[in-house]
Amino acid sequence: MQVYYVGAGAGDPKLITIRGKKALEKADLVIYTGSLVNPEILKFCPEAEAYNSAVMNLEEVIRLIEKAVVEGKTVVRLHTGDPSLYGAIQEQIDILRKKNIEYKIIPGVSSFLAAAAAVGREFTLPDVSQTVILTRRGGRTPVPDREKIAELASHRASMAIFLSIQMIEGVVAELLEGYPEDTPIIVVARASWPDEIIIRGKLSNIAVKVKEAGIKKTAMILVGDFLDCDYSRSKLYDQGFSHAYRVGEKVKKAILVVSFGTSYAGTREKTIEACEDRIAAEFTDYDIKRAFTSGMIIDILQKRDGIKVNSPEEALKELYSDSYQEIIIQPLHIINGSEYHDLLEIANNYRGLFKDMKVGKPLLTDKGDYFKTVKALKKELPEPAKGEAVVLMGHGTEHFANSAYACLDYTFKDKGLANYYVATVEGYPEITQVIKFLKRDNIKKVYLAPLMLVAGEHAQNDMASDEEDSWKSKLEQEGFEVEIYLSGMGEYESIQQQYIAKIKEIK
Repeated sequence: MQVYYVGAGAGDPKLITIRGKKALEKADLVIYTGSLVNPEILKFCPEAEAYNSAVMNLEEVIRLIEKAVVEGKTVVRLHTGDPSLYGAIQEQIDILRKKNIEYKIIPGVSSFLAAAAAVGREFTLPDVSQTVILTRRGGRTPVPDREKIAELASHRASMAIFLSIQMIEGVVAELLEGYPEDTPIIVVARASWPDEIIIRGKLSNIAVKVKEAGIKKTAMILVGDFLDCDYSRSKLYDQGFSHAYRVGEKVKKAILVVSFGTSYAGTREKTIEACEDRIAAEFTDYDIKRAFTSGMIIDILQKRDGIKVNSPEEALKELYSDSYQEIIIQPLHIINGSEYHDLLEIANNYRGLFKDMKVGKPLLTDKGDYFKTVKALKKELPEPAKGEAVVLMGHGTEHFANSAYACLDYTFKDKGLANYYVATVEGYPEITQVIKFLKRDNIKKVYLAPLMLVAGEHAQNDMASDEEDSWKSKLEQEGFEVEIYLSGMGEYESIQQQYIAKIKEIK
């Protein structure tokens, strides 16, 4: 005599384990979850007595098991999926222990695994998620407050939600406490059954899709970036990764540092090269490569100085030709403007050539970047006294990212630095708007400094020259005393460290 708790698998009878099938074949009595277990699986035990536990309570189930054991029969308690997940077996086996009835548990393929197989996704992707949360929404069976979906959502891990499809609106509402509304989500109804249904969507629209499909039970909810994302390849099969069974080969890695560029040798050395040197010192296992986005500057350097600098496309082709496999592209751009978006498009076009490629973000991307940049500029520039101000010259753009300059100006004010002003050469606000504010605030002296990586053409001519239409001249014409600080932001160590932090975010 023996009692077996057997996982029947998610639905397809072929998913039962060999051990589970053998237990069924020798069973005299089978108690199965009729509302969930595929009846086809009972064909493995045609001679056994079969009872549907869906219409029974716990005491009735135990009495059947106990009676069969006394009669020397083999009993299989057949659960859907794996018995250890929402199978309510603990209360059964605790009673069996008290009655000195021996039992064995045979695991099965859970529906969350069958659902992942159905959609062809892995839960644990490098750099995306290494944690899988298995849970349900509270209903008639309560869930501890610390385990509510809204609490678990803060981790943004890969999540599989059982027994909750009939509460899909509530599930989505709780998930939105932690996941963005564009997070991918997939509902798999009757995973591995012949009538399996797969519904794909985002948190913003999945509830409507589920309602339209009429799905009300027997469905698994999968949510997380693992369902649709870029990811790094696993270290396990990485040719550069060594372990007990294999010695890895050296993988060639490079960081491609991309900037607009400058034809001024002195400022290039102080800014772009200084940033590259700082990055090289921090990431010693990477080779540092350079690319400029300005074709005009590339041509000038080639014709005038005989210096060859690649465009991003040329640099990526060269890296591929030189057998580099892991690439990080770090722009030295200030804002997320058109140049950055062009760079992203180029990177996507060449991504398939490399084992791994990641692209860092510009200086002013996240809210925290603005606070860090304000702190850095306050440290590097003169502290204006009463009646004095610092005016920063940004490049400006017609791209919507031009709003970054207004955001930075606002951040200065938020940090109590009311006499710091930001204007642009080719965007808004212009120097004429700032002059109005300077007069309003009774400013007498202005410190002019570039809000640019390098103090190049714009800084030296449009800002600091004695030409009639330069910012310096315009300010002096309005009666302001002007002092020039002709240093590109790339010279500042704290700004260099911010770019290093951008690389560490994606490395």
